[in-house]
Amino acid sequence: MHKRLFACLFSFGFAASFVLSCATTDGARPTVAVTQFEKAKARYEAHRYAEAAEQFKILLAQFPGSKYVEPATFFLGKSYFGSKEYPLAQVEFERVTRDYPRGSYAEEATFMLGVCAYKERRPAPYDQTSTDKAIALLEAYIAFYPEGAFVTQAQQEIRECQSILAQKLYLNGRLYLKLGDSVAARSCFDEVLAKYADSSWTQWASLGIAQSYERERNWEKAVEGYENVVNGDKNPETSNVAKDRLKKIRGKAKRAG
Repeated sequence: MHKRLFACLFSFGFAASFVLSCATTDGARPTVAVTQFEKAKARYEAHRYAEAAEQFKILLAQFPGSKYVEPATFFLGKSYFGSKEYPLAQVEFERVTRDYPRGSYAEEATFMLGVCAYKERRPAPYDQTSTDKAIALLEAYIAFYPEGAFVTQAQQEIRECQSILAQKLYLNGRLYLKLGDSVAARSCFDEVLAKYADSSWTQWASLGIAQSYERERNWEKAVEGYENVVNGDKNPETSNVAKDRLKKIRGKAKRAG
């Protein structure tokens, strides 16, 4: 009888301690998650981006169902961004926009997708895939969040990207001029004027158009083009070039007339 009672009490005590242990562990996990998030965030705010990224990854691995997954994913992306690892940052920002489209970090993550591509843009003579991608992503951000907190910055970065594309077209036109293909050159310059009217490269494109007509010995069109540059140009460099060319070809234009 006593043995049976002792066995029952022992079994009950073991079960109670097991339940209490589980409850304590489950209750402790949110506290551990908070601590881990704060540790990672402190590294990020101290600009120790590589360390922060490692800590955020630990949190995501150990607490995949916690409420800290969304902010940890976002700040993992920001940590990669701070380390200039833009492709890795983009992966995390895409995850935020896909998994938490209505979350607290969705707007900034959408903006940061465009910024990652913007940071990878290359100078005008090189491939412009990242520049085109940046424009598309930043325009998508503005379309989704027309009153968003980052619209002004997005617009500025779009203008900078467009200036690179305008310069790329202008350089292509100059190359065609050197090769003696004035028609192809003029096509590039016309495209600059049509697509990037707000760019500073429109001034150079207008000058290039006049030069292309001069190469063809079309004096009337050349004079007209140079006069347009002088009258409408605010860039003293291109204006001075146009004035110099006008002095040299006006006589030829009169004789041809």
